[in-house]
Amino acid sequence: MKLKEMIDNGDIEESEAKIGYVGAFPYAEVISGYTAFYLGVKSIVDSVKMKVRYTNSWYDEELEKEAAEKLIDEDGCKIISQHADSSGAPSVCEEKSVPNVFYNGENPSLTNSYLISSRINWRPYFKYFINNTLTGTKMDPDWTGTLEDGSVEVYNASSLAATGTQDAVDKAISDLKAKSINVFDTSTFTVN
Repeated sequence: MKLKEMIDNGDIEESEAKIGYVGAFPYAEVISGYTAFYLGVKSIVDSVKMKVRYTNSWYDEELEKEAAEKLIDEDGCKIISQHADSSGAPSVCEEKSVPNVFYNGENPSLTNSYLISSRINWRPYFKYFINNTLTGTKMDPDWTGTLEDGSVEVYNASSLAATGTQDAVDKAISDLKAKSINVFDTSTFTVN
């Protein structure tokens, strides 16, 4: 919605609709995160393109800063998100006033860039793991945390987000919980 607002306001041309993603490693967890980010943006701005830059580290503030700077300065990305654990990418976005979808925390003090964030909450998994261990119950090897069990948390949109963002996020959360939508709805895209 922010990218569409930027186009509609004349801040960027539709041909400049490019988003960037700072990824830790080319692992399934990171790939599924940036795929969801891309598909979400594409559902609003069909012409969007995305560039991903990897740091090959779970936490390296300097590499994350460098990747974000390249995404913005060399690749022309207008919005940045990340699956990397430091505040490196968000700090670059703040400095350059580039909208940022924060990862695994909330930082509304970044008043030039912060749009919204989600966070992984490990408590439901630890509870599941500890209870199963104490009772001798077999662990599900494909256990997945959800919005319903509190494993996935979504913070409120900031004032920099496009008008209607919070309502759209609230509706998406409700629809995901009701299972009337699916993040990876393969009727709208295919994977080789």
